[in-house]
Amino acid sequence: FKKFKSKTYRIYNRRGELIMKKIITLLTIVSSILFLSLPVSALDQKKEIIKLDNGYYLETIIEETSMARAANQKTARKTANYKNAQGTTMFSVTVTGTFTYTGSSSTCTKSIASATSKNANWKISSKSASKSGNKATAKATAKRYVDGTAVETQNCTVTLICSSNGSLK
Repeated sequence: FKKFKSKTYRIYNRRGELIMKKIITLLTIVSSILFLSLPVSALDQKKEIIKLDNGYYLETIIEETSMARAANQKTARKTANYKNAQGTTMFSVTVTGTFTYTGSSSTCTKSIASATSKNANWKISSKSASKSGNKATAKATAKRYVDGTAVETQNCTVTLICSSNGSLK
């Protein structure tokens, strides 16, 4: 039996320089850019449906909104969409919270509230944000108007909680 020597093929440029390293470096850079351009929220999103007595329901969505600057820090938002039986959103309330966690405890360092009407008949009349311990909370009041008169009022409270290991709920 003859022993076969394996031949290694290399790619050289006109000056005789090996360009395989350049190709690998370029592919690594391109794949890193593509991976890092994905929003974190697309990677980690939690949804929950809460049915209400009046035929409406709340759809809550938790999204991490940024890459952590420190290993023990998270910024996330929790949105409650107030929807009718047909699935149309009437209004939304969002709390954005920044948390630090150590493995044995967690603390909310920042809380921001936002509320928006998604239907011409609903108006946001008030909103507020608060933080306490490991919780970020947004409260909003929305009113439904018919012919310029408020006929319905809904209070919505959204609370985002971070556990000591960084889990969100």
